[in-house]
Amino acid sequence: MASDRSSPTKPNPVTAAFTLIELLVVIAIIAILASMLLPALAGAKERAKRTNCLNRVRQFTLATHVYAGDQEEWLPGGGTDNRQQIDTHTPILSTPMRDALVKYSGSSNIFDCPSIQPWMERRQGWRFHQDYGVAIGYHYMGGHTNTPWAPLPPSGTNTWISPLKTTDDPTLVLVADLNVFCYSFQRILAPHCATGPMVKDEPYFESTPTAFDQTPRDIGAQGGNVGLLDGSVRWKPIQQMRAYRASQLWENDGAFGMW
Repeated sequence: MASDRSSPTKPNPVTAAFTLIELLVVIAIIAILASMLLPALAGAKERAKRTNCLNRVRQFTLATHVYAGDQEEWLPGGGTDNRQQIDTHTPILSTPMRDALVKYSGSSNIFDCPSIQPWMERRQGWRFHQDYGVAIGYHYMGGHTNTPWAPLPPSGTNTWISPLKTTDDPTLVLVADLNVFCYSFQRILAPHCATGPMVKDEPYFESTPTAFDQTPRDIGAQGGNVGLLDGSVRWKPIQQMRAYRASQLWENDGAFGMW
């Protein structure tokens, strides 16, 4: 006679679960960690863009030298498309000169700091100006035939000399990051702040009366890359920068840059 043996009963598995309080604690910890890591990641991204920017300034400078090699060492002119040739600006190239430099460099990317290139390309009506030419993402100080321009009003003293040929003083500034402020156009632009670029425009000027006295330093600019005629490029902290006139014609409400 077979014995009647029943299988032993297995205990029911216990399902582990978080309580609501435990879940909230985990979420809070993740949020705290994210708040700590995101600025660090943004800062690392900005530092990488500064290095990329430095390389573009070097490429921009090289393109001007290659151009000059075919022009008896005369650098590309700093003029615009405007009939009134005195109406020139450091962040604008004439259309023919821009096209020539693209031919020599092989790319139009050399004209823009990578930090502000997306803004430059998205901004409707910003890149191409029928009466002036092509807006670029740097100050180009070469080829202006009548510098120094007047210092900033009302009592500024800073002026700069434009290199005209590659044989000029090698320490002259040729290309610089576009730290710029223009009160008549209601724009303050800083390509390199702690975690990226900063642009202040019409709404900021409408809500901030002191905006008409501010410079890129006041909105967080940390500095910029500056390229010399000799081809060297270095990062320059904002504390070492000075404000200069960046447009020739307009005396009191023109564009001003820092380099």
